Amino acid sequence: MSGQTVRDLMTSKKEMVDPQDAVISAIELMVEREVGSVLVVDRSGRLVGIFTERDLLRHYLEAQSRFLYLTVERVMTSPVITVPPSTTLEAALDLMASKNIRHLPVVDKDGKVIGYLTWKILFQRLSGMLRDKR
Repeated sequence: MSGQTVRDLMTSKKEMVDPQDAVISAIELMVEREVGSVLVVDRSGRLVGIFTERDLLRHYLEAQSRFLYLTVERVMTSPVITVPPSTTLEAALDLMASKNIRHLPVVDKDGKVIGYLTWKILFQRLSGMLRDKR
């Protein structure tokens, strides 16, 4: 992974919701696409939050019966830890480990999402590198 940047491994993230969407719509999108998170972007496309399985579990007990009808904005994680595409993979991995996060949005200088990095992607890459060394 030496010398590689986040740009080399990031994928596009198509699962995005508006901050005013109901939590249930975010959950339905996560289930439909079999993903563990959705990015929360404003009307200009700027990243304002992330809604993850952890957010769902953490906030459900607080609101229970009305939880599904709250807006995503009320339960999302914000501010979001992000990186620019020039970040090295080592730095991204260190950041994810130190902050205990599994989803790392890649944003441009205006805060707009241009990619996404996950633990799963990093593990797949590392696994492939280890196989190649055999």
